[in-house]
Amino acid sequence: MINRIYALLIRYKNISFGSFPRLLSIFYWPTVQILFWGYFTNFFMSNNEFGVWSVLNIILSAVILWDVLFRGQLGLTMSFFEELWSRNLPNLFITPIKDLEIVIGLVLISLIRTIIGLTPAVFFANYFFNFHLFELGFYLVFLFFNLIVVGWAVGFIVSGLVLRYGHAFEELAWAIIFIILPFSCVYYPLSSLPEIIQDIVQILPTVHIFESMREVAINGNFNKYDLLKIIFLNLVYIFLSVLFFLKMIKVARLKGLLFNQGE
Repeated sequence: MINRIYALLIRYKNISFGSFPRLLSIFYWPTVQILFWGYFTNFFMSNNEFGVWSVLNIILSAVILWDVLFRGQLGLTMSFFEELWSRNLPNLFITPIKDLEIVIGLVLISLIRTIIGLTPAVFFANYFFNFHLFELGFYLVFLFFNLIVVGWAVGFIVSGLVLRYGHAFEELAWAIIFIILPFSCVYYPLSSLPEIIQDIVQILPTVHIFESMREVAINGNFNKYDLLKIIFLNLVYIFLSVLFFLKMIKVARLKGLLFNQGE
């Protein structure tokens, strides 16, 4: 019996620690939780000028907008994973459908899923907490679109990695988003982070998006310079991620990886 248990232990050890994405998922949750709640607590302990309702509005705005990013990324990757799990990808590629058309299709279904999924959440927040997200007006549309573009960029990178290196990288569909969460300044300003990190994380468009969200929610202002930075960073990331995804499709075809995918 001991030998059989030992054999199972070796098997599960190889599954859990045999690939970098699975190993990453073991460590990232505790670290992310500590960083996130640590920065969050420090911010509210050092700022007493916000009333209870102001804090609630800021948090709810951040929660809903962060979910835009998460649902956008998940909607894209899950739609692509369904093709892999059902082993339908080879069938898709022998049709006249072009690679770029697959990209557009994934983007559109992600947008539809995100809108459908978030609509009830927005109305519940309005009904139960008297939270009016649409008071952000035009800025809401701008922030929504740019956050979902970030989600698409992450989604294409994850999908490309899974297509090239196999299902072990599916862990990244959940891991990557939450790894960048503490450094995206979702629930606290950039100034809450250590100074050495502040300069580095500004390469993330999410930092500027959520800084702008708080500026609009608190002061009703929108920094035009931040607007340009958000647009520029998103254009760079979405362009590079789509190129990477298309490159991984090409590599998968050349190496015959398409028929090895699936459950």
